Parts: sequence; structure tokens; C-alpha cells
Amino acid sequence: MNKADVVLKGVYVVKVSGRLVKVRVDRISVFGGWYGTNLATGREVRIRSAARLRQPYIPKPAAPIVGDSIGTVPGE
Repeated sequence: MNKADVVLKGVYVVKVSGRLVKVRVDRISVFGGWYGTNLATGREVRIRSAARLRQPYIPKPAAPIVGDSIGTVPGE
């Protein structure tokens, strides 16, 4: 990603400690980069460069609901 593409309060897939996790970018660091919150652990992380940002996080759509109404079982 590019530095200009990063949006505050946006959620991105970031490489933290060798794993890809969802991180919300909270604020800009005065030393360069950003501070964010790891959404899996709640801990604050420092993102030193845009190279650690993989892509914006896009949630998967919800699974379709099977059955016509609440309480019905498919196939009956």
C-alpha cells in the first residue's frame, strides 16, 4: 500500500509478529507511521511504514438464511 492511501479509523490487514491480523488505524505517529489497535487482542501496535499494510479489510458477506421463516426446518 501507499502512505497516501491510509485512512484514519480504517481497518487494514497488517503483518504483526509474523501473522496477518485486522488492525484499526487510530492516529498518526509523530515519529512517522501510525498507531493502531489489533482487533484480535485489543493491544496497541505501531505501524512504522505502509509496507506492513497488506490491504483494506473487507468483511465477508453474511451467510444466506435457509428456510422461509423462523422455526422452520429445511426439508420438512
